[in-house]
Amino acid sequence: MSFGDETAPKSKRGGKRPGAGRKPKGHKATSALPALDLEAALAAPAPDDIESTAQAYSRGAIASLVKQLCHGKSESSKVNAANAILDRGYGKPSVDIGGLSQLSLFGGIRPAAVVGDEIRVEARKYANLAIEVLGSIATRGETESARVSAAKSLLDRGVGTVQVAKVPEGLQPKALGKKEEAAVAARNAAAGKYAPPAAPGSRRVETVQ
Repeated sequence: MSFGDETAPKSKRGGKRPGAGRKPKGHKATSALPALDLEAALAAPAPDDIESTAQAYSRGAIASLVKQLCHGKSESSKVNAANAILDRGYGKPSVDIGGLSQLSLFGGIRPAAVVGDEIRVEARKYANLAIEVLGSIATRGETESARVSAAKSLLDRGVGTVQVAKVPEGLQPKALGKKEEAAVAARNAAAGKYAPPAAPGSRRVETVQ
């Protein structure tokens, strides 16, 4: 086949993809910010009640998390979305102390905010989906960091987070008083590198740690 043969069938593969190639000078990537009135947002006075201001976006935020959970390209973002949904629906994971779990954040007194309760119910609708996504990434994730993050999330959610280990009271070192510290310093100085040699027949003082 010659290069000038126009009768040859053209390949269906390849070709220029939409948006591919070098961007022209002054090009700006598409973003949600162009639809935002930045001047109005910056000029508006600070709200006295930030909760009610943010509540207007609560349902949209849950929908955005669910969309990321289902269609996100990054496994780490899916893990974060799953954690955000579970935290909003059930509270933070409890702390495991000696095999006993604390009550969850929302296990006791019901918050007074009605909107918060509604969003909590909305988030719980997607709890099973969030757990399934975490389980899938924990066992079959593409990256090691994503698998570890997902597995840790499942452990924290299932058996509680681990409390920082503490030294038992009987094994904790006791602080010395000023007189005791001075006596120890004197004994160490007497047994140091530049201490005078011990007299014949006497025992050398050992350094006290």
